[in-house]
This record gives sequence, C-alpha cells and structure tokens, in this order.
Amino acid sequence: MQDWAGWLLVLFSFSVVLMWKHVRSDTKVVRAIWFCLVFHHAVAYLNVYAPDASTFLDVYIPDASMFHGDGVTFASLSEPEWRLLNAGVICGSDIYIQFLGSFYRAFGSSHFLGKELSVLAFVLSCVVLVKLVDHLDLRRFRVGIVLLYGLLPSVVIFTSVTLRESWQVLFFLLSVYWAIRLYKQSGILKVSFLLISVSCLGLMHHGLSRYAVYLSAICLYWGIFGHKKSVHWARDLRFIFAGLIIACVIISSHKIGLFMSLGEALEGVKGFRLSLLAYDVRTTYSFMLDTSSVHGLVTTIPMVFAEYMFAPFPWQVENVKDIYALLESILRFLLLFSALSSWHRSSGEARSCYGFLLTAVLGMELMWALGTVNWGTAARHHVPGYSVIVLLGAPSVILFMRKLHLEMFGRGKVSGELNEQERHMS
Repeated sequence: MQDWAGWLLVLFSFSVVLMWKHVRSDTKVVRAIWFCLVFHHAVAYLNVYAPDASTFLDVYIPDASMFHGDGVTFASLSEPEWRLLNAGVICGSDIYIQFLGSFYRAFGSSHFLGKELSVLAFVLSCVVLVKLVDHLDLRRFRVGIVLLYGLLPSVVIFTSVTLRESWQVLFFLLSVYWAIRLYKQSGILKVSFLLISVSCLGLMHHGLSRYAVYLSAICLYWGIFGHKKSVHWARDLRFIFAGLIIACVIISSHKIGLFMSLGEALEGVKGFRLSLLAYDVRTTYSFMLDTSSVHGLVTTIPMVFAEYMFAPFPWQVENVKDIYALLESILRFLLLFSALSSWHRSSGEARSCYGFLLTAVLGMELMWALGTVNWGTAARHHVPGYSVIVLLGAPSVILFMRKLHLEMFGRGKVSGELNEQERHMS
C-alpha cells in the first residue's frame, strides 16, 4: 500500500505524453515514447519487487540505494534541515536527497515512488526532445531519435532508479530548448525560463553548477546576439543586453562561489582526480591530466577527452560489461561523427543551431571528462549529453541504415526519396 503514489505515477507517465498537442498529434511518436516507458518501468519494478532478478540483470546501483536511504532519513526528521551550499559549493547530492525526502514526507517513504519520479523526468525529457526535433526541422526522424535515446541500456537503467541523471537530462534539454526559442524570437520571458532551467541544472551536481555559469553565457550570447539583423542599432542593443545579462550571471556566480578562474578550475580538477585515483579500479583510464604546464595541458586534455568519450578500446575489453561499453562507445562515435558531418553540411539558421548544440554538449562532456578517471563512472556521465548527440547525429545514421537496407534488398526505386531527404537536411 505504501507504493500507491508510485503506481499513480506509472499511469500518469503514460498520459503526460498526451498533454502536448504537437506530440499526441503523431501517434507513432506517442507509441515510441510509450514503448521506451515500458522498459523504464520494468527496471523500476524489478529493482523494487524482484531484487534477485535486478541483481542478475545488473540494474542494482549502490548510489541509488544510498540516495533513497538518505531521502527516507530526511523524511523522518521532525524538522528537516535544508541545505543548498557546503563551504561555498553547491551540494547537488544533498539537494536531490531533500527533493526525494520531500515527496517521501508527503506520500510515504516508497522506494518505488522515488524510482518513478526519475521515470517521470525521463518522459518529460522525451517531450522536450520531440519539441527540439521540431525546431530543427527533423520531424521525419522523430521516432528514430526517440527510440535511440530512450532504449539505450545505460539510459534505461540510470534514468529508472533514484539517481540524478534523468533530472540532469531534463534540465539540460530545457536549457538548450529555451536558448533556441530565444534565438528564433527574443523575449524577456524566454530569458527567464532559460536562466531557471540552467539554474536547476546547476543544482543537480557540484560540477554542473560550474558548467551552468558557462552554459548561461553561451546560451544568452548566442540566443540574443547569434542571429543577424539588417538594422544595425538593433544589433548593438542586443549586444549590450546580452553583455549586461552575462556580466550579471558571472558577478552573481562569483558572489556565491560558483565562478572560477581557469587556474582555480584546473587546480580543483587536479585535486579531485588525485582523490579518485586513490581507488584501485580496473577500468581506470591510461592517460593522466598534466596541469603542471601549458604544454602539459595542451597535450593531455585532448587525450583525456578522447579516452573519456570512446573508452574502452578493443584491446581493453576483458569481460561482458566491457563488450557492452565498447558497443556503446562505437555508437557514440558514429553519432558524434554524424552530428559533426551534419553541422558541416548545413547552412544558415540550421548550421547556427547545430553549432550551438555541439558547443553546449561538448562543453558538458569536457567538464565530465576532466572529473572522470574510469569508464565505469563515465557511463553515467554520458547520459545527460547523449540526448543532444542523438538529436544531431541520429538523422544521418538513420539515412545510412535505410540506404544499406535498400541496397541489401535491391529496392533502388526508393533511393531517390532518401537523396531528397539528405538534400533537405543540408
């Protein structure tokens, strides 16, 4: 009986898709999201009601149990102690625990409820992803993008348990969505929604709190000043307005301890990585970050980033988990290559949007790369940015698979349609 709120969320998650006209008008997209939801709910169910099966399927995650346990403890307090900062640093884990604990206080300390809250964030991220697909004029690839995003095993697992990843995905997608809305049509309300989304993203993790400062600057500058106007005075006003907002964001961030200089950031990264390397883990990366000199940074950051994005490499595979991680890294490479190729072929407004999204997601991945020392942890950190990589890279991959299918089965008469779709994308 204590799980009644979780089961209500199960029903609500299927109906929430129908609340947006642009989503419910396409029955194929609705079915694709529902299909993904079935797998997410299955992971949540097995994790709570069939722990033996969840252990066999390797969906038991200690961090998720820790968050749930701390949330239960927070809910049991007679007078909850709310905490946002610790020694000037945003406590993303504490904020998430307080979030879970608040729902547990209201509806009961149900582990199933905590997991279904993550699934709810996932389905909302699907809605935002579909809206981004429409803004990038990729409607014909809606279903493929949703399935590639929602059915990746690491996405299914990490967004169906009591972890922060599903909320990180949601707020990251909302941030870039409002930036694109601002780019297409300026408005103070869009600026407000953008800053709220970025702020919520920053609250999810102490590393994201730093990244949020730079994401705000990128979004505001590109959204307000990115598109060209024929009227020069309007251009100047947009430049001044964007500069003032960015300055306000940086100054306020500096006041609460979020803004860091490059030197401070590198020193913090160095100390954090050394603390992580104290643990002897089989999946530790081979390249180390050298912060002792400019030459060391220039030569090691690309290697650290490449290993974070694409490890394990074939020669590092030792067991079944490594095989899956290798397959996922291959998929990520193909999607990223396709995304860069699409950006290179595009022009005008589409090229500007692609460039902004690539800058945003690669900036996030670089932030995670600097604070990650093994590919086991990297599997979780890839989840927030994977949504945008799929958005940009999936269309070209889907077209390639369709061409391959047509060539294998000799259906050349349809190839003209695929060529037309490629010309439209470019």
